Amino acid sequence: MAAWFWLAALLCGSQAAVLPPPWADVRRNPCAAHPRGWLMLYWPTDGKCYTIYQKGHPCPETQELSPGRWGGRTVAECKCPPGTAQLPLSTTCHQLFQRGPCRPGEYFAPVEESFNKRGERQGMCVRPQQCADETLLYWPADGRCYYRLSQGPCYSGAILDVGNDGLAVCTCSTEGPHHWPSDGGCYAHYTRGPCERGQLFLPGSKCGCEPHMPHYHNETQACYELDTIGPCPKGHVFSITASTEAYHAECRCKSFHARAADGACYRLYTRGPCAVDEMVARGGRCTKVPCSRGRLYVPERRRCYRPGTAEPCPIGEVVAFDFEARPALDGLSHNGVCACGSGVCARREVEACSSRRGTVPYNGACHILYTQGPCSEGSWLTRDFAGKVQCTCRPGQKCDTRVSVKS
Repeated sequence: MAAWFWLAALLCGSQAAVLPPPWADVRRNPCAAHPRGWLMLYWPTDGKCYTIYQKGHPCPETQELSPGRWGGRTVAECKCPPGTAQLPLSTTCHQLFQRGPCRPGEYFAPVEESFNKRGERQGMCVRPQQCADETLLYWPADGRCYYRLSQGPCYSGAILDVGNDGLAVCTCSTEGPHHWPSDGGCYAHYTRGPCERGQLFLPGSKCGCEPHMPHYHNETQACYELDTIGPCPKGHVFSITASTEAYHAECRCKSFHARAADGACYRLYTRGPCAVDEMVARGGRCTKVPCSRGRLYVPERRRCYRPGTAEPCPIGEVVAFDFEARPALDGLSHNGVCACGSGVCARREVEACSSRRGTVPYNGACHILYTQGPCSEGSWLTRDFAGKVQCTCRPGQKCDTRVSVKS
């Protein structure tokens, strides 16, 4: 990424002073002495200069020429372009998170430790993780599950479905029920899709709104997507609750928000509509900020603490700013939460481990998949189709698959 920054800055001819990249130094790169030599790297095999980041010769067809460092010199290396990787003992680069060279039902995943070291970016074939039920599809790129036939992680105009290789794919079939002929895109049913505000994209490729639908809003006599802001004021969400009458969605405050006197909902312990030295408390009332400057309010203790202090958090955790608050939208939050400090924080780490892409809890600690982790030399931590985490031999190696005992 840094290399591309240098290249873009040089190409744009910015008036600002920009520190030249290492490969523009003739002492490190002989090609730098040539006209436009800062765009070239020296290839010692034939003694010629080649354009940086070009694909193919002198590299294999799918690799690109990249700058590297060796003994204080800038050297030319052949690497897979960003977003791609290669199998061990292979020079062919394949797109990550797609089937690539793998069997049906598998996808090509990055071997994380190879991306953190100098050298080739390696990938391996793995099976997708299982989602909670068959209505959900696993999206390898972010390690999350999304509803099938929803927009999910796809761009507007495409929906998430199962491809011919058994993997989730963003698609749009002109023969499918989600196709909208006017713009050629595909949209999930019961979302706004290509329709005007107040209407939803319905089965039959049409825009409409009916009073019997749960998406119907009586006051505006229009329909809106569920679990969005819809027709609601700031801080609300348009959703169905257990107390909702006639099975129609209604506007209610978002989680950890309270309705203030002006009718809008604000995040707790932010200023909201209150005076400069006040914050929104439970019930939506404005109350004086109880903490002095530089301290955070911990509601469970009804006391103020300095960020970074261990009290009143569990062992290994410290008081920190509310990481879920968005200052640009919610304003400054006075809410203090417990977060992992510099010490051991096993409980919270293991709880959060499953939600982070590429990590798994194993023997009470959090580890990165497809690295050695707690495993013996020559093996790494993997997860099989059933979700079982275990130590297995790396491809082409013989090993002891027991957990290693490290001093």
